[in-house]
Amino acid sequence: MPESPVQELEELPPDAAIAADHRNPRRRNRQMQREEEPEVGTLVHAESRHELASLILHRGVKQQILDGLRAIRIRDQLEEVWSISRLQPQQGRCILNFYGPPGTGKTRAALATAHKIGQPLYQVDYSTVISKYLGDTAKHIKLAFERATHHGAALFLDEADSLLSKRVSLGESCATSINQNRNTLMQELDRFEGVVILTTNLFGNYDDALLRRVQRHIQFRLPNLSMRRELFALHLPNPERVKANLRTLAAQSRGLSGGDILNICLNAIHAGSRDPDPAKWMVTEKLLMREIRRAKAAKEKHGGKAGNRRRIGFNA
Repeated sequence: MPESPVQELEELPPDAAIAADHRNPRRRNRQMQREEEPEVGTLVHAESRHELASLILHRGVKQQILDGLRAIRIRDQLEEVWSISRLQPQQGRCILNFYGPPGTGKTRAALATAHKIGQPLYQVDYSTVISKYLGDTAKHIKLAFERATHHGAALFLDEADSLLSKRVSLGESCATSINQNRNTLMQELDRFEGVVILTTNLFGNYDDALLRRVQRHIQFRLPNLSMRRELFALHLPNPERVKANLRTLAAQSRGLSGGDILNICLNAIHAGSRDPDPAKWMVTEKLLMREIRRAKAAKEKHGGKAGNRRRIGFNA
């Protein structure tokens, strides 16, 4: 019998499975973006210059940080004497909240804390975590904790009130999504077995449910007279080229933060380094006083507030 002709099968294009998406480019792009897990934070490694002992802070602040970390170090003894796992089953867990005005050293203290425990700092990037797509923000929050665990890092939530502010009334738009994201973050805090550092300029905006989850709330205040003098000495590292009375500068800079004083010193250094001959570079009291007046004028123009909310870099 003659062989029956073999019917040729039509070969489908490799992208036929997503042909519908070719008709809808926006849908296809959205699907591709979701398939790629974003990097939701930055891994920062502390250096020796970030030691806790080198920070200029109010008395008691460093000790409160050390007291919070001590619970990790003596976990075995706490278990033996107090059966601490019955109260706090997460080993190595410590949640610290640093609150106070901008420029008072909260971010630097977070890095110093990571240096103290010998871990890098995983700083969450809100611009990546927060998504307009329903459910993605909660997924990114979980991913941040996973990444911190993977890297063996302390998790750092700068301006944490952005994600942990008080609950939104259900009558407001997107309330369900916002509250769901907050609940996800609370749950991840409960599960995380490591160090979490929160910072905020707006402590009063925190959700009440967060307060009981935080081991220690540590207040950072504007520097006093002696601290301001230390800050000027620290940020003017070549005293032989500084012609100024640091006590006078400290007295005149009342109400300014450590970040303000750093900027004052930097601006004065640049202003005093304009001569073509570096041998003539000098920072004078006149230059520093001019920068102090400018810093105060900027604050007054802003109604006496510390300034707009901003991300404080690790070099600040």
